[in-house]
Amino acid sequence: MSQFTVSFSGLPSRSGPLSFGHANIVRAITIDDDPTRLNLAMVFDAPGSGGPERIAELLHLLVTRHEALRTTYLLTTPPVQQIAGEGEFAVELIAADEAAAGPLAVAEQTARRLRSRVFDLAGELPFRAAVVTEGGTPRHLVWVVTHAAMDVAACETLHTEWSALVAGRTLPPTGLQPVEVVELEQSASIRRLGEGALRYWEAQLRRVPQAMFTPSHHAPAKTSWLHAGLSIRSRTAPRHLEAIAERTGASTSAVALAALTALLGHRTGHRTVVTTSLSGNRVVRKLRGFFGSLAQDALLPVEFDGLDSFDDVVHKVRSAALPAYRSSWFDPTAVWQVINGVSAERGISFARDLVFNDMSALATAAESPDQSARGRLPAVWIPGHQPPPGEDPERADSISWLPAEDIPCRFFACLYRMDEEFELALWVDPTTLDTAEAEEFGRALLRLLEVAAEGVFALKDLPSLTTLQPVERGAGWFLSDHSWIELDAVRALLSDVLGDAPHLVTAVPDERLGHRLVCHLPAPADPQDVHERALAALPGRVTALAPHQYLLHAAAPDGDAGDPAAWSALPVLGETTGRRQEGVRSTEGDEA
Repeated sequence: MSQFTVSFSGLPSRSGPLSFGHANIVRAITIDDDPTRLNLAMVFDAPGSGGPERIAELLHLLVTRHEALRTTYLLTTPPVQQIAGEGEFAVELIAADEAAAGPLAVAEQTARRLRSRVFDLAGELPFRAAVVTEGGTPRHLVWVVTHAAMDVAACETLHTEWSALVAGRTLPPTGLQPVEVVELEQSASIRRLGEGALRYWEAQLRRVPQAMFTPSHHAPAKTSWLHAGLSIRSRTAPRHLEAIAERTGASTSAVALAALTALLGHRTGHRTVVTTSLSGNRVVRKLRGFFGSLAQDALLPVEFDGLDSFDDVVHKVRSAALPAYRSSWFDPTAVWQVINGVSAERGISFARDLVFNDMSALATAAESPDQSARGRLPAVWIPGHQPPPGEDPERADSISWLPAEDIPCRFFACLYRMDEEFELALWVDPTTLDTAEAEEFGRALLRLLEVAAEGVFALKDLPSLTTLQPVERGAGWFLSDHSWIELDAVRALLSDVLGDAPHLVTAVPDERLGHRLVCHLPAPADPQDVHERALAALPGRVTALAPHQYLLHAAAPDGDAGDPAAWSALPVLGETTGRRQEGVRSTEGDEA
């Protein structure tokens, strides 16, 4: 393997704070136990003439054009972006002549290799490049970028511009550069938008489940987020989506999300399904064509109470989507203060475990969309190549498995296409859906769209479409504060905090919460200290909440501390709620 070097100089050097989108991803990279998850890899066709010199020329044009490709990030508090006015980067040159699999397979292998290395955000440019040749002729260009510099929309722009340059076309003027987006975000109108987003997140977080997926506390400890992907493709589903969209007045994207939401509500037993939907945040005219990282989360809850038909779910998704996406542009530090603050008040650990990413509009908006892409992000994206062998192009519907990806959430849905073909990929934690259940979920999704296209479909009939059963929850499971919790998990949380010290947690019916979690402690325990320690130990426990109430008894039971009756026989000295801002009131002489 050899390499060649591309230099750039004479460009403006500048620095400044990060935009919201860049800060959001830089934060995620710095706290992730595996930052390579946020590396994006692509394989593009290379020009067939001109050799490495031509590729170096085109790379030089792109790097000088986009400041995001010349940016390093100082991880100070707050972080700072530095745009280089001069520098150089090396491009690997890889000959595929002796590889039996061919140059495309070598390019994909190279992309995965380059993607597996952590970027030094402060010390290296935010991309890596390689050229794969065959017989001395360049065949493929490999791009790997850190998500800190680019989001998926920018990846689409990169491919569009690369294709234009290869074809000899002139590129249009650039949009705003990242430093200029920071200036835009300081404008009065955008500041008001951000403040409104924080209010929206706070309001929604007070009423959504802490987690959509609740594997038992007794299940084996999770050691990996490496999940196989499921590809769901259909040539008939686009017609079904259009029919439902025409009847309901919703977009086909909203219909697709509604179908996922309905099935997930059926599966999980939650009356509220909350989706974290990725938003590209390019609706402001000045940001169209922006090359950088703007993507953030839209929090989109759908409550099923009062909904009778699938059309009702579509309408609910449609009405919920507008404020959710409008509230997806925010200061990430501020929104995490909101998330952590509300979580502490509720005694929950909010889990971003259901993620939806609609990328279908990106390919549709491209000048020359590559509808036969072999794959897209989050894996290696290879535009313009046919699906892997084994997929029958003549079949109307197909469900097949994709290579495993390291994705740290329990259910990640990527919607790629809704034009001539519907294409959706799911990466699902096997504790959420095993292999057979995931495949049945895909079949049920297509069946739901088919029957809903024929007319209004009652939600009560949804179980007839699928063998996928709701999650079984037996004794010891309770619905508390919108969340399914397992009493054993709550007791394990308090045992981790208190060790062998006598205590007991019980679940008591509550008109507002569904069930109130009560922790019984003997004097002289400090309930507020116990609650603070329980909150600190809560993250990652998706079936536990911190207790809502603490009862301080005069003493520990003489007998079994795990017997509720034994605690009830003891006088209560005081009661403390599990909310930080509320204190203790005396209840001396009351019975628990």
